[in-house]
Amino acid sequence: MMDTILTLAETVRAEKGGGLLHRFSFGHVGNSTQAYETEWLYIFIVWVNIISFIVVMGPMFWFVFKYHRSKQATNYQQSASHNTPLELAWSIIPLLVLVPIFFWGFEGYLSKLASPSDAEEIQIKASMWNWEATYRNGAQPHPRDYVKIMESDLEVPLIVVPQDRPVRLIMHSSDVLHSFFVPDFRTKMDVTPNRYTSMWFEAREVTLRGDEGTWYRRLPNGKRDFVGHKVFCAEYCGNQHSEMAAGLVVLTREEYAQKLEEWLNPYSEGMSPREIGEIAYKKRACNTCHSIDGQRNTGPTWKNWYGYEHAYADGQKRMVDENHLRENILYSQKTLVAGYPSSMPVYAGVLKDIEVNGLIEYIKSLSDRGPYKDAPQ
Repeated sequence: MMDTILTLAETVRAEKGGGLLHRFSFGHVGNSTQAYETEWLYIFIVWVNIISFIVVMGPMFWFVFKYHRSKQATNYQQSASHNTPLELAWSIIPLLVLVPIFFWGFEGYLSKLASPSDAEEIQIKASMWNWEATYRNGAQPHPRDYVKIMESDLEVPLIVVPQDRPVRLIMHSSDVLHSFFVPDFRTKMDVTPNRYTSMWFEAREVTLRGDEGTWYRRLPNGKRDFVGHKVFCAEYCGNQHSEMAAGLVVLTREEYAQKLEEWLNPYSEGMSPREIGEIAYKKRACNTCHSIDGQRNTGPTWKNWYGYEHAYADGQKRMVDENHLRENILYSQKTLVAGYPSSMPVYAGVLKDIEVNGLIEYIKSLSDRGPYKDAPQ
């Protein structure tokens, strides 16, 4: 019976785009096959609350008006201490409403956990403050496809998923508790360290490109807006929690396969170490903590870091050269910079040698004491 109601509701919803309350609550129809279950349960609960408010508050205000003390005689009769039928009614009737809500919600929760056997699997690694996706062929989002989805200039990873195919996300955290939240899909799941959690969804509509074939459209105020779906962290995870985000777009199956092949090798032949480092700077989420323009962030800026002496937490000053950079990149906890928290993870065994060497060259290129003639001044 519930499945029939939901199927009918989904048909009406798809044709009319939802009612006034739906548009007020969500703004638009969710773009996943499971979204309508969440939306209709939410709308049902809202209506239960509205009706309950009227049933409770309406008589209360009427009784306050009708039985106000100034309107009563001085010898008014005191009410009974309790009324068994009334007390049973206000206990049993809400129970008859709340129990179906529980099973409705629990059924929807279980359906979002158990993915179809043919689902496309994507590994999601969460870390402060970045989402890293790894596809079945080992491909990862290329930094040149990163997008800006917030007011800040921070570029975040672009996650692609196929249209009309179940997608299962297998997620884990490398540090603290996070939560993968896609508002447009009406789905969210906690991402915890030392264990895997998973959820699945099936996107219904291909994301249409915006202006000039990009993932942006121009708003009337002149600003650019991301046309895809936004991914957020819904669990506070540190001082840059609000910027832990990603963009998500839905592609046709052909475009999806082509993009995975394109992302398979981010470091093309003929790239210089510096170019590789510039890609790794975004790919490994170094940009979430280290600026390249001199601005202070969670970690020290990389501008003019190489070739200068800097103070460290042990009271010593050290000249930054290639060996020092390599040690700081791979074993960040050995020498902590004064005035900064020890939040950087250890990258030994994570970064490839080509990435370590590239990052060192990229940092050198950002210093006016480095060997690169085009270093920023």
